[in-house]
Amino acid sequence: MSLFEEFEQHIMKIESNIDSWISKLGLSYNHFAVLYSLMYSEEKNDLCTQKKICDEWYIPKQTVFNICKEYREKGWIEFAESAQDKREKILRLTDIGREYAKPIYQMSSQLSDKIFAKFGKRKTAQLFALLTELDELCKTEIDKIERKNENPI
Repeated sequence: MSLFEEFEQHIMKIESNIDSWISKLGLSYNHFAVLYSLMYSEEKNDLCTQKKICDEWYIPKQTVFNICKEYREKGWIEFAESAQDKREKILRLTDIGREYAKPIYQMSSQLSDKIFAKFGKRKTAQLFALLTELDELCKTEIDKIERKNENPI
């Protein structure tokens, strides 16, 4: 097994645990991501768009569009025009949507806080620093391979 495969297995185990927890809330990962993003944006007094959700959660545009359409039909969200780009819609929770999303958001935040508190500040900082370094190494090495392949010998 390569180190990338071993790394991926660790990530997949963590994701599986999180997916299992999300499904116990009665949601799919994608539905959770949309609700979480809407509530997070509201808590941070930030704007939320479908594009922002797609980019942050790596979810296809059509999937986010369909979930937003479903939530709009349920009366959970409303759309407003963006002042900067008339084609882009700002998403907002309605009162009903907020009642549904807020406990999910709070439970998720509490879970994250508990996990990382138990993991410890030092190890959390190390983990994120190492992941950032690994990401940069991946980008650098992939760029080298791509440049080499552009100029075949």
